[in-house]
Amino acid sequence: MRILVGDVRESARSLVVHRAAWVVPVSRPPIDDGAVVTNGDAIVEVGKYRDLKSSKTAAVELIDHGIAALMPCLVNAHTHLELSFMQGKIPLPQAGFSAWLDEVFSHRASSSRRDEVTGFSQGQRQLLGSGTGLYGDITNGACLFPECEDAFPVRQTFLEVLGFDQLDLRFAVGSSGLGAVGSHAGKIGIAAHACYSTSAALIQQAKGWCRDRNLPFSIHVAEHPAEIEFLQNGSGYCRALLESLGKWIPDWTPPGKTPVAYLDALGILDAETILVHAVHMQDSDWHTVRQRNCSVCFCPRSNQNLNVGRPAMEKGMHLGARTCLGTDSLASNEDLNLFAEAYHVLNHYPDLSPEAVLFMATMGGAKALQRDDRFGTLECGKQAAFLSVSFTHLPSLSQLSEEIISRGNQGEWKWVYYPQSN
Repeated sequence: MRILVGDVRESARSLVVHRAAWVVPVSRPPIDDGAVVTNGDAIVEVGKYRDLKSSKTAAVELIDHGIAALMPCLVNAHTHLELSFMQGKIPLPQAGFSAWLDEVFSHRASSSRRDEVTGFSQGQRQLLGSGTGLYGDITNGACLFPECEDAFPVRQTFLEVLGFDQLDLRFAVGSSGLGAVGSHAGKIGIAAHACYSTSAALIQQAKGWCRDRNLPFSIHVAEHPAEIEFLQNGSGYCRALLESLGKWIPDWTPPGKTPVAYLDALGILDAETILVHAVHMQDSDWHTVRQRNCSVCFCPRSNQNLNVGRPAMEKGMHLGARTCLGTDSLASNEDLNLFAEAYHVLNHYPDLSPEAVLFMATMGGAKALQRDDRFGTLECGKQAAFLSVSFTHLPSLSQLSEEIISRGNQGEWKWVYYPQSN
């Protein structure tokens, strides 16, 4: 229901009061019969409707969303959009990580630039069409294609470096690649793929490059058992893979550490580091992650589809780790719908509260991507990029977060405002 209040001769940047049965700021408790006041693409006030409606003397438009909850847009902290052309081509679930990687190599070898560009755009439409307004994307170069420069929704891109046999970041990425990344003024950072595929020197240089520019850094960590075996004794699937690719270093000495302990010894872990997957973690790893204040991005449906294990999300959160959610790629997941990812978590992690899961899907991701100045919560000064989730009946406070995730998963939501610019 739309109601015009007062003099509406003002421009499109007049104040708009959005009223709903519930407003969920995420940064503070939900507000019943709440309102979000916007001015153009900015949020100017959030509070009780009764308190906000009488304080406005300028031209005001009132939009009543009824039996619904207003909430910040979703933040998908880990995607691989250039793999979106593989959707439906790799049967899921797979027998294991090695079988899945063989499929990826096969499809990528026969793909074209057009496939990646088309898939990239399809992936972006899936994100926007499922309530995501900000996402973190790992790319091996498609982000630098002119066709992929216009981002919707807003993204933080990570150019991924690999090279177990490489010691120089400039050589691994290429001087032109580094120059192109640097020219994007903070919109593109650098990620290392993983401890078993990237040399210690490259990981350190990539992290240093991001640290010097105050950019987030991302790396896949402890995703599958073969990674643990490789770092412990230098054997198993990861070694065989490197040998088959001609990347093996015969005199390399395994560190004999967990991935987290190894990265900590390299000086990689800090508040700007995102550890993706974290499936095979020891208690000591979780304590290190908490001490270094890293963010951990869980992608549980991808882990299930690749049969690599079940991340101990409850333990990580119980020990105080900063956590967020990602969908990974359409090569390892059915969709890029973060509502579906959150719903999966509710169904498979009964010890996690719905409130914690909703936090991971919004503010947790925004903090990890260092975009929490604009995204993740409904607060004064934040970007007006938020959703309205509708209900069939008015949920109580104790049911609210679970109902939001469930209804969102059913598609019972709509954009109130799209995110604006990158």
